[in-house]
Amino acid sequence: MPAPPLSDDVARSAAEAYLRHDRNKTAAARSLQIHRNTFCSQLEIAETRGFLADPTAPLQYPAFVTIGDDDEPINDIIARKRKGFERIAKAHSARNWFEIKVKESKPYGVLMFGDPHLDDDGCNIPMLEKHLAIAAKPGVYSVNIGDTTNNWVGRLERLYASQETSKNTGKRLAEWFMFDSGATWLCWILGNHDEWNDGVDFYMRLAKHKIPCIDWKAQFKLVHPNGTEAKMDASHGRKGSSIWNNLHATLRAAKLGEMADLYMTGHTHNYGLEDLEIPERKFSTWLVQLRGYKFLDHYALVGNYAEHQRGSAVLAIVDPRADARRRVMHCFEDVGEGYRILEMLRA
Repeated sequence: MPAPPLSDDVARSAAEAYLRHDRNKTAAARSLQIHRNTFCSQLEIAETRGFLADPTAPLQYPAFVTIGDDDEPINDIIARKRKGFERIAKAHSARNWFEIKVKESKPYGVLMFGDPHLDDDGCNIPMLEKHLAIAAKPGVYSVNIGDTTNNWVGRLERLYASQETSKNTGKRLAEWFMFDSGATWLCWILGNHDEWNDGVDFYMRLAKHKIPCIDWKAQFKLVHPNGTEAKMDASHGRKGSSIWNNLHATLRAAKLGEMADLYMTGHTHNYGLEDLEIPERKFSTWLVQLRGYKFLDHYALVGNYAEHQRGSAVLAIVDPRADARRRVMHCFEDVGEGYRILEMLRA
């Protein structure tokens, strides 16, 4: 129910207190024994009603001059911004280790797709199709680590001239990958290429109410009917690099960040996989650096970066059973071999 309009008597009292205390709002509010914000609201209304006008002044100006009636009242701005922050904070909190219920009682697979770059001429479509055929199998669920298309921006847009696939077709490929490729998606991560050209808005609207689509990093729990859970930390990229260890940034996250059963990372188009025990934290985890599907890369050629040939995707086997020794049993760079072992476990 809306508050009743402020009476003239209250508005006039606010104006008189303001003038009496030499236009000091804090002192005037204190003299009336009300909160300063409340007093400021009353004072704004008093101004619109002309209670602050000096009757001895030679000129009397209209409200749009004296108070700027085209401006939104400052207290309304603060209230709107407060409400906006509370909404954003609530949404952010809901994405902190959000739960995905996986109705599996047998071991199942989590197939992690490295950067697809679907519209790039060097996208390894034959390999992608083999992995998507496995993604469509029963008991296999998928994660997209990001950079679904090139989505060139700024000076890089010139690269569309030497790329067979148009910008519009790239968006069609992204939509196909999300809904018609056969994969059952647990989560989509948005990488730097996805963020360009208002891409966040495009992917968020595309995935709305269908698939969790998270900007850059997602931490989520796979919760099973018996109450067990597997914690996944998926980030398009991470801070830190080393020429001696492809997993340096992912290792850093496992050593210094929140604990998870598996950490997966993309972005740098290289491969690494490690079953890691961290004794000082008394837990074991898997580290996965996904190479992605962009081959024959001109940027790698001129930068003298040797192209990795393995690790475009990695298949993890999750064991939801209560007596499982580890929640993530194993990870396989050879996705086909991993699925054959998963079939035996499920049988």
